[in-house]
Amino acid sequence: MADEKVQLIDDDEIITLFDEDDNPMDFYEVAVVEYRDELYALLQPAEEIEGIAEDEVLIFKIGGKEDGEPENEDEDYFYPVEDEAVQEAVFEEYLRATADADACDGNCAGCASAEDCEEKE
Repeated sequence: MADEKVQLIDDDEIITLFDEDDNPMDFYEVAVVEYRDELYALLQPAEEIEGIAEDEVLIFKIGGKEDGEPENEDEDYFYPVEDEAVQEAVFEEYLRATADADACDGNCAGCASAEDCEEKE
């Protein structure tokens, strides 16, 4: 079972982001991680992108529009995380949650939150 600060995403919905030259890049959302009261998205390329490995995830901070730009309340805005310490901490939270999820064998007696276990028979 993933912990409360990590939401694993199972759908195949495509998120399209645009690079500095306004070229579209498609990603799958792998997870959303809460770290230090901020939300971060782990995105994996949906197609080959030069310089990014097929199994690599990129970490983006989820936030509102920057000052001076019109905001659409129905949209999330993704900002690249350049601070390596934050990247590592967010990724560690993700790894910890996925390790917990992988460890569940359906025997909920050992789960931290057995009443919420999705594997429960």
